[in-house]
Amino acid sequence: MTMYQEEFPEVQVDRDYYPFKISEEWGECMQAYLMLTDRGRQKGKSKEEIKDAFEQEVGDVFGFLLLFAEQEGINLEEALTKKWFKRLPQE
Repeated sequence: MTMYQEEFPEVQVDRDYYPFKISEEWGECMQAYLMLTDRGRQKGKSKEEIKDAFEQEVGDVFGFLLLFAEQEGINLEEALTKKWFKRLPQE
């Protein structure tokens, strides 16, 4: 984020920044998904271009979610173990 802040010093990056960015990126992700599933305008893009955009937006959502968890001191391994992994079949 330091490089981003250097490039865009006018952007206020405070505690609320990451949740707001996650929401913004999720909207972009859903827009690409609607295009990919033929429920949104294609805007002159090929399916390959749309798929690529969708993958990048999923990456943005995931990346900002990781940054948000780090900022809030969340141990993701612990959180996932408590909430998700305990439901998986044990081998």
